[in-house]
Amino acid sequence: MDFITPILNDPYLWGAVSAANSLSDIYAMGGKPLTALAIVGFNSCELEIGVFREVMRGAVDKLKEARTVLLGGHTVDDKEPKLGFAVWGVCPKGEYITQKGARPGQLLFLTKPVGTGIIVKALKEGLLGMKDIEDAVGNMLRLNDRAAELVVSVGASACTDVTGFGLLGHGWNICRSSGVGLRIRKESVPAYEEAVHMVKKGVFPKGAEENLRFVRANLRTDLKRWEVILLCDPVTSGGLLFTVDRDKEGDVFKKAESLGEEVWLIGEVIDEPIIELF
Repeated sequence: MDFITPILNDPYLWGAVSAANSLSDIYAMGGKPLTALAIVGFNSCELEIGVFREVMRGAVDKLKEARTVLLGGHTVDDKEPKLGFAVWGVCPKGEYITQKGARPGQLLFLTKPVGTGIIVKALKEGLLGMKDIEDAVGNMLRLNDRAAELVVSVGASACTDVTGFGLLGHGWNICRSSGVGLRIRKESVPAYEEAVHMVKKGVFPKGAEENLRFVRANLRTDLKRWEVILLCDPVTSGGLLFTVDRDKEGDVFKKAESLGEEVWLIGEVIDEPIIELF
């Protein structure tokens, strides 16, 4: 179950992104989503019902794309709108992937760029327009279904989706669950140019600093603060972060190409239980 507050001014797009974001947890375990229940907070006194209809239209269209059935849900009156879904799914072969299987020597891959939180912050402050963030919106709308197929087909041993805890926060969750560490090359991590530009100017959401506090004690790096903040950015509907045996590197890129899915090799799994960022 996951939900988000409005991140875009377009109700339809917000609804669609929220649905994609909620579906992502199922994909991160190598599963296929089947059904969903909506969780909605809506201020009916200040917002027209037509806005709510557009939000739900976007969400339902995205659920249909994922072949997931909306069974119903629940709404509450809320001053700040919220939308999310409780999603049920299955792992067809009876096996699922968790954050516990990473092993030293494995490679670390990511399937979407980071920086959406920074971009949304800049959008809300009027520093960017919708035309500036088309790539980011397109990726937030993109389901992780093909990424999940990639993860399963190459035998990934650990996987998580990158969302509110940021890349480093979710990476540290893999470390804690698996009893390992990660070595991440910052220059190999894909990031939106607009996000890099904005974070250099000091524009980023509060959640990025909170994520940095979460990992700081276990982080080893000589990078500049803005570079670390970028990798702590709270992401909405981000990609999958997964580990796979080193001899599968070629298979990962070959399978990703066949699926039309982007993937980046950003680091490796190490013995020492830290995140080494360089």
